Amino acid sequence: MPPVNALLLIGSSILAIVLVLIGYWFGRRRPGKARSIEVAPLVDEDDRQRIVGLLQSLARWTNEYSGNVSTYQSDLQQISNDVRQSLNAVQKERQSLGAKQGDAQMLSDARMMTLISQIMGTNEELQSRLQAAEKQLEEQTQQIESYLTEARTDGLTGLFNRRALDRKLDEMFAVYRGGGSSFVLILIDIDHFKSINDNYGHPVGDLVLQRLATVLEANMSDAKIVARFGGEEFAILTDIPLRMAADRMNKLRKQIAEEPIQTGKDAINVTMSVGLSEPRDDLAIGPIVRRTDEALYCAKNRGRNRVYFNDGSGPQLVGAPEIARP
Repeated sequence: MPPVNALLLIGSSILAIVLVLIGYWFGRRRPGKARSIEVAPLVDEDDRQRIVGLLQSLARWTNEYSGNVSTYQSDLQQISNDVRQSLNAVQKERQSLGAKQGDAQMLSDARMMTLISQIMGTNEELQSRLQAAEKQLEEQTQQIESYLTEARTDGLTGLFNRRALDRKLDEMFAVYRGGGSSFVLILIDIDHFKSINDNYGHPVGDLVLQRLATVLEANMSDAKIVARFGGEEFAILTDIPLRMAADRMNKLRKQIAEEPIQTGKDAINVTMSVGLSEPRDDLAIGPIVRRTDEALYCAKNRGRNRVYFNDGSGPQLVGAPEIARP
């Protein structure tokens, strides 16, 4: 790979990485007032230290590579100077040798071969360094990509995590406030999840979370984001109308209630409660989350295994839910 091309590739890659990190750093949430909107900053102290460490490592590597290229350029400059000096020397020798032009030509060829060998050796050395640098850049990029993935993904379920949800919620609310389309926030809570952990153990509880995450993601594939909200809660952002989203979640609720989760020899009946809401001329995100919380609270406290939506006039039941198991 030619040095200039290598520099362009590495420079653009480093710039892209730095821009991603800067965007990640400043893409933190605006705090709201509702209970469920109060979260830690998007970038906490551990995040900051890890990002700083990655950037310092990248800076050390780029400094080393820059030194390699500077050395290469110095070597070429020195060889170029040697070529000029050699040609001058050959010219003087030709003049002094007079008729012995063959001897002068042989001397010139020998010196040129030596200089060409030096150039080839320098190129091979830089090529080796470039290959090592390319490998190191790839490893650095993978480390940063892996970290950024971890920073927005829930490790247990593979869904987006709370941070990613909050950022998407900010984004969709900004579009709405700017005259764009509306959206629906859906909160889902697994009923009696503590009893599942107590009766079957936490590994089975984790399996239930994973299975439900798979079902939600498969059935809400057109949603803007499906995330684990925390604990046994999940959240979804979609741009379909509120009543349509509520009916769809009610069908999904029935499906989950009718299909026990098989864990070894045990078949665990799982139900969920759901709350939905949408923006209603709100100036901040907090009221939207609060209305969704209220709808979910009604679902949990009025029998579980049901869906409530809140269009601003208060929580309203969807359909006629089955009697939830105690």
